[in-house]
Amino acid sequence: MNGPKPEWYDKLKSGPFPRKTFTMDDIYRIEQKASESAAGGRVRKPGFPRRKRTLPVLAAVLLCLAAATFLFRGELAPAVTKAWSGFVKPTEPPQATAPPLQQETGTFYLKGDATVVSEPEAFGGEEVGTVNSEQPVTVLEKRNRFVKIGEKRWIPEWYLNKDAEKRLKEVRLSQFLRERPVVTTNPYYGLIVEGVNFSLYPEEPNPSGGVLKNGRVVQVIKDYRDWVCVNVFSYDGRQYAGDKWVPKKNVGVYDSSLAQEGLLKNPVEAKAPAGTKPYPTPGAKILIDEEVDGFYMIRTDTEYRGRIGKSDFLPNPFLGLDRKEDTDPQWYFTQQEMSDRYEDFAKTRTDDSLKGLEPIDIFRYYVTASEKGDWETVYALLVKGSDYATPSREQYLTEIGREPDADKQAKQKWDALRKDYMLYQEISGDSASIVMTKRGSVSAEDKKGFSLTRNKAGIWKVSWLPMQ
Repeated sequence: MNGPKPEWYDKLKSGPFPRKTFTMDDIYRIEQKASESAAGGRVRKPGFPRRKRTLPVLAAVLLCLAAATFLFRGELAPAVTKAWSGFVKPTEPPQATAPPLQQETGTFYLKGDATVVSEPEAFGGEEVGTVNSEQPVTVLEKRNRFVKIGEKRWIPEWYLNKDAEKRLKEVRLSQFLRERPVVTTNPYYGLIVEGVNFSLYPEEPNPSGGVLKNGRVVQVIKDYRDWVCVNVFSYDGRQYAGDKWVPKKNVGVYDSSLAQEGLLKNPVEAKAPAGTKPYPTPGAKILIDEEVDGFYMIRTDTEYRGRIGKSDFLPNPFLGLDRKEDTDPQWYFTQQEMSDRYEDFAKTRTDDSLKGLEPIDIFRYYVTASEKGDWETVYALLVKGSDYATPSREQYLTEIGREPDADKQAKQKWDALRKDYMLYQEISGDSASIVMTKRGSVSAEDKKGFSLTRNKAGIWKVSWLPMQ
């Protein structure tokens, strides 16, 4: 195919023929010449009857032309393409399409309750409430790791439970909601034992929050696997709107003797950044930077700095000035709501009033009722059933009635423990323990436990003889 091309090849490359070929006159001439070269015969110009004789010849000629076209189709194809390229509109390259919007719209259940902020920025804007995860939310837009759920209402995208549809095919909605991985807890206090930056959500690749140094006091409000969501105070002028998550390993049991953050008892002279001398008032939130010559070098949440005596420092900024500073606040109801809820339970003594409470809450109910000598309420807090050794109500009240000073003895016992012991709760399956650790001691002998059991209805109740 690479040798010299015959003359007809170049003619074919010029494109379609300028005139019609193989007309009836051409066919007649071919037949006339063929007849003259035979035994002197002549052929008349064909009429209609003669056409029957010429059709086989025409078919043969057309067949030969088709065969030639087939044999040389590889050579003709490029030539035809080239000859007609100026007449066929070239294929236009595909138009660049706009990149898809960074959004996932639709309806989603959440992993748990989330704090709503006004802007899709990490710890920016303002907090504008909390979204309840018992109902699905409609996502309008996705931006900057946030999703929009309303006008100026954004939450971190991490909270979307994208596996909900699959899970809801396997279980009922009530069970699905009970399995939400982000658990809202009754607030309790902890202490940062290893400095850490807080995160916008658990396992954030690069924590976007400020640093919490050793000794900072946090209020734990939510729980997720190896993470806790906390409330903190700011001392750098920023508000840090939104949820703040830290690994559980960085949060230890609250100990007032180790706290580096608290309140100011008495007014002191401090120095402002501009050099003026403001006077922070009692109750101002303060952070201890260091200890120098028996004094605390402090700064306030308004960035004032100064020096105070140790006796002017009251640990834990979440608590007011009117409290027993040597007592772990875990012993008390930390919110008026919980105190009111206890009063309601003391009137009804029904398990429905205990739904959703943590073991530490039930413990506080028990301590409060026993100090008041309200043995009916104490008995209502005990776990019941054939699987437990709890006596009947009549037996219990009869036995406790034989101790006329039982309420005074209970109060003396709890006062002594409050004075020297710190509290934290441990949960393992359907069992829980309120661990009491003697302040300043690491000995196992100085620990006490108060046991609780989760009954078949999922409610925490006090075990019989909880402090054996």
